[in-house]
Amino acid sequence: MPGPGSPKRKSEVIDGEETNNTSSFSCPSAHHGVKTDAWEWEEVEIDIDWGVLRGKKRGSGPRKILGLHGWLDNANTFDLIAPMFPQGIQFLSLDLPGHGNSDHFPPGFIYDPRGYMGAVKKAMKALGWERFIFLGHSMGAVVGILYSAVFPEDVEAFISIDIIKPWSSPPEKYAAQFTKYFNQYFDHETKATQKPLIYEEDELVKKTIEGSKSLDERGARILLSRGARTVENGGMILKRDLRAKVYFIGFISFEAWVELARSIRCPLLFVKANDGHKYETKERYDIMLAAFEEDCRHFSCVEMEGKHHVHLTHPEIVGTYINSFLEKCDSVIHNGTSNVNV
Repeated sequence: MPGPGSPKRKSEVIDGEETNNTSSFSCPSAHHGVKTDAWEWEEVEIDIDWGVLRGKKRGSGPRKILGLHGWLDNANTFDLIAPMFPQGIQFLSLDLPGHGNSDHFPPGFIYDPRGYMGAVKKAMKALGWERFIFLGHSMGAVVGILYSAVFPEDVEAFISIDIIKPWSSPPEKYAAQFTKYFNQYFDHETKATQKPLIYEEDELVKKTIEGSKSLDERGARILLSRGARTVENGGMILKRDLRAKVYFIGFISFEAWVELARSIRCPLLFVKANDGHKYETKERYDIMLAAFEEDCRHFSCVEMEGKHHVHLTHPEIVGTYINSFLEKCDSVIHNGTSNVNV
């Protein structure tokens, strides 16, 4: 579906709050021209038995949105679209285990979307969130697909940014891939006990941009302001768990993903960047989208200009899509209509 015309540019903001765990990463306000009172973030800590998940919350009201970031990113990923959400919404952006300010998994735990899903479920129970809208980017959207299928009673609606499905491998390749996975995991486990690499700030920004292939400097600094910290000599180190870097996607078959998609019935929005990550052929994506739409109360898939971190590079357009979807969800709930599109 083609994207809309670019909406009128809104004020943009960089999260400039300081917490015990944030770094002194510079995000010059001159680049953003933002009203500082647009931000009222509150740091959140959630004890989930084995450790603490941390995040940031803003807004109040009966409607709740949970935001989950992508692989090796953190809760700052939605900083530019959160101010666009309507009044009456509590928005919680969560650091997944091993990311941002959240505790790392204990030794022996495996970083995997299923493990993340379990951690999120425990966090929602601890908070008493019985019903919420799930917003995910990249890996966070992979977790969201799993969560929406496994715990459908929790999810009022699901919004995915640049994920329809991740890679799948045929079962005959699983043995070789698991071998590769565990060898990498044990190697990273050893490296995680050693002194971390120290970077100059500008060097780390550059590496983040180059590694993502989709971030601009503004987005890189937003993520690094929560994902890195300053050390004694003035250098920067990354806070994420090295074990989380191991590539873990591919161990669910394509057929299983289709059945997971088919089981989700809440309203769905997919925002796909036309130059974003591509994990499957168009034919397989079409099969997945048809499965998502099959018994869905309201389904929409939109394509727009941009790369994988499109919510950080084109926040006004992504925020407009999300707000339109939320309005249509209200129509579905109150009027029982389903033939609506963003």
